Amino acid sequence: MEYIRVILSGILMASAVFTVLVTIYIFQKKNPSINCFAYFCLSVTFYSFGYAMELISSTLNDKLLWNLFQYIGLPFIPAFWILFSLKYNNKPVSLLAKISLFIIPITTVILRYTNICHYLYYSGVSIESNGLFPILYIEKGPWYWANCIYLTACYIISNYIYIGMYKRSVGTIRRQSTLMLIASFLPWTSLLLDLFNISPYNIDYGPYAVTSSVLLFFIAFLKYQFLNIKPLARDKVFESTNDGIIVLDENYHIIDYNLSAAAICATLNTDSIGKDAREVFKKNKPIIDSFSQLVESRFDCSSPKGNYKVNTVRILESEHREVGSIITFTDITKYMDMMAELNLLASRDALTGVYNRRYFVELSQKELEKAKRHHRPLSMMIMDLDFFKQVNDRYGHQAGDAVLQKLADICRGSIRSADILGRYGGEEFVILLPDTTLEDSRMISERILANVASAVIHYEGQTIQITASIGLTGVDTVTNQNLDYFLKFADNALYLAKSDGRNCVRTALL
Repeated sequence: MEYIRVILSGILMASAVFTVLVTIYIFQKKNPSINCFAYFCLSVTFYSFGYAMELISSTLNDKLLWNLFQYIGLPFIPAFWILFSLKYNNKPVSLLAKISLFIIPITTVILRYTNICHYLYYSGVSIESNGLFPILYIEKGPWYWANCIYLTACYIISNYIYIGMYKRSVGTIRRQSTLMLIASFLPWTSLLLDLFNISPYNIDYGPYAVTSSVLLFFIAFLKYQFLNIKPLARDKVFESTNDGIIVLDENYHIIDYNLSAAAICATLNTDSIGKDAREVFKKNKPIIDSFSQLVESRFDCSSPKGNYKVNTVRILESEHREVGSIITFTDITKYMDMMAELNLLASRDALTGVYNRRYFVELSQKELEKAKRHHRPLSMMIMDLDFFKQVNDRYGHQAGDAVLQKLADICRGSIRSADILGRYGGEEFVILLPDTTLEDSRMISERILANVASAVIHYEGQTIQITASIGLTGVDTVTNQNLDYFLKFADNALYLAKSDGRNCVRTALL
């Protein structure tokens, strides 16, 4: 049955070549986050090649020599296996935890290479025939069983991690997780056969099982980019920015996100991994627009309050094949607050806080057009303080400023929120009253005059009282009148009020 031994050895030789090529391929990626998988493959290479040579050897010394060669990599397979599982699933691993993982493998290597002195690992070795060809028969020592317990614990932890990943995933990630879950269970076949001494023909099936796992991982790598998408995205921006980051696969399923993104998006949590981003963000259209249409959008967050610019970039392989997307949330709250402040400064009178003349005209034009379309009434009043120059001359210009501020407050408190109040110039104020007939507006203007006349302004221990005159105009239905007509007739009415003794309202009909 020599040919069977040659076939089994040949398979392991090919496996060793395959895992070496995978190791080289991964190292060429120059991505530290997947180096654990490369070291895992390299360990499998020593195991596969060493056992292939052990099978083909005929003497006890030769078999023991190649058995020792296997232990350059064999003890480290579970350590690198679990490290890769943790890193790929973004589980934090401290330096102390990493060191602890390698204590038993290093001890195993030392005890195996010094076994002849203490027989703690192998209590005995010999050559026996399995009915097909001679094999190395070993009697397991106490440390061998300790290493088996360590190996079992590592496999259980990695299985638990991949089961959790499978349960959380859907779509493309679910298919990828299925491959990885199967790969994580394959080594159990050889481990159980070895523990219960039921391996057919007493052959170690470990290198075949772990090489099969490498093959399945590599298929996931080529088909689903399981080593490509997350590390590439993380290398780009994850650790170097405070912006919110979300990583999607090519089917818009959420692969990863950072803490900033979770703080910005209330619907984003650990259960979102593997879900369709369009479902997760169904109430946030700006986010969906960004990644589905590759457009820049704005997302306003209520808790914590902020404004964010949302951008999406595609993740491409070297062949320009799309493998996913990165959504970024850039905080523009300060910029938006600054723009709001600038808009406020551009539209408001600095002294009184009411609209300045330019912005009053802009808003009034819009209201006038609306009134024309719907044939609604519209009124306007211009108010001027009586003898304001005397206030400045007697009390000073700062007192005059206090009087203007008080007048603005009185007007604000006397009109509706829909009415438009502006400072027209100097001591003149203008008010546009939408949906208000001339009769109703006259009642409002009389109320304003009464409030002004009863107001008392205290300034630096002095008491100042003022009056005002109002010119009023308006129509019950706006037709072809423009804003200049309203301003002109209201100004004419104000002139009449001044001529008739001040502190009164006069009306001019359009």
